[in-house]
Amino acid sequence: MTAANKNSCSLKGIAAATMFMPDKLTEVSESQLRVAFDGDAVLFSDESERIFKAHGLDKFFEHERENEDTLLEHGPLKGFLEALGKLQKKFYAKGQRLSCPIRTFLVTARSAASSGIRALKTLRAWGLEIDEALFLAGAPKGPMLEKIRPHIYFDDQMFHVEGAAEMGTVAAHVPYGIAQKHIAKQKPGVGK
Repeated sequence: MTAANKNSCSLKGIAAATMFMPDKLTEVSESQLRVAFDGDAVLFSDESERIFKAHGLDKFFEHERENEDTLLEHGPLKGFLEALGKLQKKFYAKGQRLSCPIRTFLVTARSAASSGIRALKTLRAWGLEIDEALFLAGAPKGPMLEKIRPHIYFDDQMFHVEGAAEMGTVAAHVPYGIAQKHIAKQKPGVGK
């Protein structure tokens, strides 16, 4: 896996990411653009991730239940999903929903039953659609990405970026949110 581009996230409000090219690319569609996103700290803010890192999984689930009807704040790539959605809607307006050449995926470690409803309610309130929402309940994302074969996958955690690249997916690390601070704490000399 090699880094192809180094940018910091959200320079003056413009989202950025570091792209990683896998050693061997998985074959992708030539007629449909497939873009996959993680949720927390990518499409959404890192609010829920902060609860998880500070207080653990049980408190995270409790927080999500208590805030089920409170929308998540936007993350750095919400605008990119909005732009893709506008393009999709042009095809939908022409009656080409099923043959739309753009397909979007939410691939998240959240579980559908305990914490996914808030993510879906947030997307719906923003007026955004995701073609497929995959709630993996903590399972590795790489094998699912291998099956859906996106052209690119965005995640804030290097573990998932590396897993995607191992499966042949071009993956982009979005350096945003609390997970980046935990990485910095683990690496000696970072931030000096």
